[in-house]
Amino acid sequence: MSSPVEGVVGQLFPASSPFGGTESTLYSPELARQVAAERERQNAADNRSRSATLSATPLNVVRIGHVAYIGLVPQPHQNGIFTNERDATMHNMMSRYIFVTEVKHGRAGFDMESEMDDVIEKMKIYKAFEKASIFYQDGVFIRFDAVNDACEAMSIFKTSNFKARFVDSYDFAKAKCQDTIAINEFEAQVKLVVHLEYLASQQIAPTLKELAWLNDTITHYMSYTYGSIVACVHVGVDLPVQLHTFRVEFHSVDAANRAIASINLDPDSGVGGDNDLWQWASLSATAWDGPRAPNSPHRHKVRYDDMGRLTTFRHQPNTPTTGRKEAGGHPADSHNRVRRERILDGSDVRTTIMLRNIPNKLDWMALKAILDEICFGTYDFVYLRIDFKTCNNVGYAFINFVDVEGMIAMLQHVESRSWKGFKSNKHAEISYATIQGREALIQKFRNSSVMQETPFCRPHLFLTYQDAVAMNQVRKTGLPQAFPQPDNYSKLQRSMHSARSVGLFPPSGIMNANIQRSMISAYDRGTPRDLVHTMNAYRQQGDGMAPISQYDRMQCEAWYASKSGLGRNATVPFNEIPFGSVQQFLALTRGGNNNRAGGSHGPIAPPRMVRQSPGYFNAGLMPSPMIARGWATAPRGY
Repeated sequence: MSSPVEGVVGQLFPASSPFGGTESTLYSPELARQVAAERERQNAADNRSRSATLSATPLNVVRIGHVAYIGLVPQPHQNGIFTNERDATMHNMMSRYIFVTEVKHGRAGFDMESEMDDVIEKMKIYKAFEKASIFYQDGVFIRFDAVNDACEAMSIFKTSNFKARFVDSYDFAKAKCQDTIAINEFEAQVKLVVHLEYLASQQIAPTLKELAWLNDTITHYMSYTYGSIVACVHVGVDLPVQLHTFRVEFHSVDAANRAIASINLDPDSGVGGDNDLWQWASLSATAWDGPRAPNSPHRHKVRYDDMGRLTTFRHQPNTPTTGRKEAGGHPADSHNRVRRERILDGSDVRTTIMLRNIPNKLDWMALKAILDEICFGTYDFVYLRIDFKTCNNVGYAFINFVDVEGMIAMLQHVESRSWKGFKSNKHAEISYATIQGREALIQKFRNSSVMQETPFCRPHLFLTYQDAVAMNQVRKTGLPQAFPQPDNYSKLQRSMHSARSVGLFPPSGIMNANIQRSMISAYDRGTPRDLVHTMNAYRQQGDGMAPISQYDRMQCEAWYASKSGLGRNATVPFNEIPFGSVQQFLALTRGGNNNRAGGSHGPIAPPRMVRQSPGYFNAGLMPSPMIARGWATAPRGY
């Protein structure tokens, strides 16, 4: 018989064992499985013993607010306290997102322009919509900064015979074609860590009475300092060092962002209130990122396809693009490019930047949240330009800084980087704006028609950290400020008149380019100086323009309606048609185009008739050529 040899960790194996001819090793799969199984059995036994001990020992459970305490340790709170814990099927479900399904003209989802006009009409009247933005996707979606404003707006819609319902952040992002992986389920929620300190020389442990005082003090302090809160819950404690963790949800997302940035920039210390023995100091504030609620929509609305693959790639923050050209090809690479070295050495003192390549679905509240995360308290002006027809931004914004650190932070964290949460291949670009400085920007926009639009379309002013410190109200950093009233009402009327007749964004194309090239004056279009300069130029040229008859004016109105569309109510009146368009019409009708030879309409059909209210207009011919070809009169309506 073969003699056994010593195997692994002292075990004996026969000579025929695989371990017999090899050196000893410290790893054995079978031994590892045995150790793991033994560990699991021991843990289960310990848990049974602990449960039996707890059940045999009566626990002194005390409830303070929403939290039950065993000793001084807070226990998990009940679901439903925070907004993200409320299921969409619950009767008390509320969120910061509303979907309008029916407007005063009928069911939504058929006529974007009229439906959005109905909603915008309400947004211009009620203050609840002051911090809200909208977009259209088979109905009108509204995003609010504060959940209490959303609840008030829901009441307004119900009293106005609108039909609307709350939707969660997942459905809102899906309708907006955003990346659902980047959704912040815990928006407006803050994780606050404070240190509780006993003021006497001999340190003692706090009691439940002191914990109740701490809960009330933090709740009132956060609500009074930053904004109203939904809930404040004590979620954790480190008793040896007296570190207490609170979960705070604000009604406003902006208030939560300001609280996080302000506390980290300038922590609170020595807050005691009416207590002479205890005080607390804030150590840190971060966005809450805890476990999801059991009824979270993110648990049930998975973001994988039927083969288990992710529907989109995860966003990689702070990943700059490669191969960026250093010079040429783009205006940002010319003299308007923001250069870090020139800012630091003081050779470039411009303060207003233009941020380009912004995703069209990003609203001004999301832009402010990005700025507060990167350069809180260093900017005082933000204007995200909006297309009034679609209510989406047009891809760029203007930001004015009061601290160079904020501009450098933008270069470091924003420029040449993608936009988190948006399915866009755009990368941010930063350049200097044409108009520089807060005062110049205010003077430009205070007399502009854009200030008469819906609040989310307007420019915004904010309180900077320097101004807040000077006012001894540092916690008000980042709060919006009132925009100055107009100081030139004639200029405001001209701006509103121009916006009604031409629109904020004039049409582009070859026709419009020809009109712009024919302009003589260098002054702003429609201003008194522009009109005087233009008329003097025509007198010097001896244009000899004959007066325009009423019939020609009606023809010009019809031609302009066929080319540029109708106005808000009907055809644009002749007096409101841009002078360049009138010039073009007269050149077509009084020039050599009327001498074209008449002939057959061709082998296919006569020129098509385009339906225009109140009559018809020939899409192939101008009114005067129609009469010249033998028509008795112009078509009906002219």
